[in-house]
Amino acid sequence: MQRIDYDRAVVLTHDRWKADTGGIPQFSFLLATAREIGAAGGDDDEVLLFRVEGTAPLALESDLQGVREEALRNALSRHESPAPSVVLDVELDPFTRNRVAFTGLDCRILGTFYEDTRDGTVRLDFGHDVDNFYATATYRVFKPVGEGLSAVASFLKPSDDPVELVRIGAVRYSSTRRRAMVSKQADAAVEVNVHDFIGHKTGMFGMTRMGKSNTMKTIAARVFAVSEYRRVAGSPPVGQLIFDPQGEYANPNTQDGTELAAIGERHVLIYKFGANGAASNVRPLGVNFFDPAQIDAVKSFIVSTLADQSSDYIRAFVQADFTGQQVPGEEPREFQRRQAHATRGRLLVYGALAKADFGIPQSGRGPDGRVWPWQAGVIMAGDLADVLDKQLGDGHIVRGRAGKVFIERASLIPVIDWIIERAEADDLSGTAAASLRSFVGGDPWRSALPIYTQQSGNRVVSGYIKLKPLRSFHTPLSQRDYRDEIYLELLDGRIVIVDLHLGPDTVIRQLSEQLAAFLMDRQTERFTKGDDPPHVQVVIEEAHNLFSADKYRDDLDVWVRLAKEGSKLHLGMIYATQEVTGVAHPVLANTKNWVVAHLNNSREVNELARFYDFSAFGNAIISHEDRGHVRLKTMSSPYIVPVQIDRYGLELVNEARAAAGETPLVPPVPVR
Repeated sequence: MQRIDYDRAVVLTHDRWKADTGGIPQFSFLLATAREIGAAGGDDDEVLLFRVEGTAPLALESDLQGVREEALRNALSRHESPAPSVVLDVELDPFTRNRVAFTGLDCRILGTFYEDTRDGTVRLDFGHDVDNFYATATYRVFKPVGEGLSAVASFLKPSDDPVELVRIGAVRYSSTRRRAMVSKQADAAVEVNVHDFIGHKTGMFGMTRMGKSNTMKTIAARVFAVSEYRRVAGSPPVGQLIFDPQGEYANPNTQDGTELAAIGERHVLIYKFGANGAASNVRPLGVNFFDPAQIDAVKSFIVSTLADQSSDYIRAFVQADFTGQQVPGEEPREFQRRQAHATRGRLLVYGALAKADFGIPQSGRGPDGRVWPWQAGVIMAGDLADVLDKQLGDGHIVRGRAGKVFIERASLIPVIDWIIERAEADDLSGTAAASLRSFVGGDPWRSALPIYTQQSGNRVVSGYIKLKPLRSFHTPLSQRDYRDEIYLELLDGRIVIVDLHLGPDTVIRQLSEQLAAFLMDRQTERFTKGDDPPHVQVVIEEAHNLFSADKYRDDLDVWVRLAKEGSKLHLGMIYATQEVTGVAHPVLANTKNWVVAHLNNSREVNELARFYDFSAFGNAIISHEDRGHVRLKTMSSPYIVPVQIDRYGLELVNEARAAAGETPLVPPVPVR
């Protein structure tokens, strides 16, 4: 050791020593100790951890370099061949040649490894500083390799939190790896505590094609395996929700040769536009807008579409009850009245959807679970139904029990138009007139009427025209709200991939927000009831569009809510972005795990440098464009580790499958 203080050290080394250790690349870990190896411990029984950050001039280096320069000039003057074997150091005597081979390494002191006794157990601990240092001549410095390097790179500070170590990659100091490979030092495993990622924020930073998705898939597979072990042990599993804008999680790609879904159809579900039910784990993404059981989801879609309008009829629609669910403590008569009005409001909503060119399903599932030809059910007094039959003719409605009337799909608009015309003309008499007034007098009917007729008072309004962009969400095959279905699958520990690569941007954005809001609401319900919300991981791409500084001020934005409230609701979040500056500072400040790949400009690196000591890696982050080469800082690790992330592939898939009790997949036989 040439020099040391509380923050930095200059290590004296030699060309021979560097060659013997397989080279000393920048960012190498070094270990320094003042004790003799193999001797008893004592006050000096501690090891300092260094990180090489550059070179440092030695006290006599300028004199030695002058000697070397003069020798080189003389050699070049005396020999015609400039080959290194001819001129390099040939004029130096062995003593001088040895002296000029010494160089200095500028190192940052990361901290101190030492033994600590707690509850009678001796364990290795780490402090982020040094509490003493001695005359530099007493220190010996070593380069850890193999298992020793793996132990340093994978070290976790002792805590009472759960620990489950899983491999994520290997130590990689530099872009050039020739010496590491020749010296067999290129595969020192880096293990992380997978629980660091569960319930916490993880940021993936890097340019496109730099391995962010590969890292996400690796983490997802590892979390799935731990979740399955928890299930076996009787603990709740961990669900994972992945918003997949490029379809790379759901489908095989040339990078990996496999996909996350290869873990198994029972464990990985894919929701996508246009799914026809041919595969058991691929389900339609959307809702059946004509299913009474999904009317809440339908209403939420309509409300979000109309949210930019401040008209009274919009506010009335937002407040209307189209479900007719019984309220605790409600009198039976009041419940029956609300239920009847809810069916009539739904009828008008269905009519508006039909006028907006939504495809009416051919069939639907009845209360008994059986599939029937689709009909719109509505509660209608018998005398009003009699007049309707008489004036429109037979074949439009089918009488049911308890005042229920079923309207045929082809008769939906004619029946609704007849009811509206009779109400406006007020030309019915007797009990039928009273029944009609009751039919059209409920809030649900009145709130939906302007959307169907495009008339609000004396004004012409957009009405059902505004609903047309929602047709992409309409899935006649769906038999329940897809959001509720996804949430139940997450509770059961499954990986749910929402494949969004086929949808229009506006539809994708709206659907993602709807699903995220639903997830937040369900977790909040459990939290406010005093229950422990289940652990769910949410994976988000292009986070700079969601957590920008401007949007972060909007507490009603669902993504902002997720960023602010996710941890207490046990919603872990893995977000990926190319723009560190595009993510609001509070999100970055509360990010527990950092995975930093190549970024191509100093502005992003300067923002990154505000966190931990990423500033030391700034130039390398900009210049090293190696896919999967990241700088990793996890919640349990006390320092940044340069890592080459393992490639997601069949081996990792089979590890996840084994955890779930599935048989391994066999690699395909290459065709010659």
